[in-house]
Amino acid sequence: MRESRLSRSKAVLVTGAATGIGRAVALDLGTQGLRVYGGVRSDADAEALQDESSASVTALRLDVTDSGQVSAALDRIADGGGLDGLVNNAGIYLGNALELMTDEEIERTFAVNVIGLLRVIRACLPMLRKSAGRIVNISSISGLIALPGVSVYAGSKHAVEAITDSLRVELRDFGIKVISVEPGSIDTEIWRKAGDRDRDRAMANAELRKLYRPLQTLLERVNRNPRGIPAQRVADVVRRALLDKSPDNRYLVGADAKALALTRFIPDGLRDRLIWERLRSR
Repeated sequence: MRESRLSRSKAVLVTGAATGIGRAVALDLGTQGLRVYGGVRSDADAEALQDESSASVTALRLDVTDSGQVSAALDRIADGGGLDGLVNNAGIYLGNALELMTDEEIERTFAVNVIGLLRVIRACLPMLRKSAGRIVNISSISGLIALPGVSVYAGSKHAVEAITDSLRVELRDFGIKVISVEPGSIDTEIWRKAGDRDRDRAMANAELRKLYRPLQTLLERVNRNPRGIPAQRVADVVRRALLDKSPDNRYLVGADAKALALTRFIPDGLRDRLIWERLRSR
């Protein structure tokens, strides 16, 4: 594999490193000769990550919605010698029919998935300019194809795609590459937690749930049994995005993501009908 200078004891920040994709990425990069800073939200998560990782991984308290924590984390990274790569993984999934979602769920989705991502990128740019580093944004197939029941989540990931496309050109003169990784379904706790929230919400909104029964049934089945690929598959792709000399602008990860991406080339009316028929058949 052709590798960039990132592979020679350089530093990478991974946000949302406590579980799932972020944890897999932080642990994987720690085996590649990189100094890894793993952003987590609690002391318990920091201790757990530190216990499992090699000495090259440092856990940092980093809630991307807290500007004070972002500044403190970046100060510590600067004191350690700077930054060469950023993996924006911190994110949440709160899916359901829009009418069943609360203001807090909508606002938190965008606070973490969009505003938090922008906040961290902006804070990292002075160091990334010096190193001509790389930014890898963990998006989703939902950032390309918006299915029913995930309008809020998909909206946030469409924003990540737009941010990535804009910054890829905006930061080009600084030698900073900006890359999007677009997984499909991943076998992580995010889906099981979503299933628990859906059950609680269904009990509190019985009448509305009746109106959205086909969609609710489909979402519950997906959340109970997502059939997702291991998070390590995404970590393998992130490693390539950071270390390959000439990385792609975007990486689709998983057979379901690649299949769904093809529907972008189907006329809207036909695509909508196919999705609607699938919902009605549940």
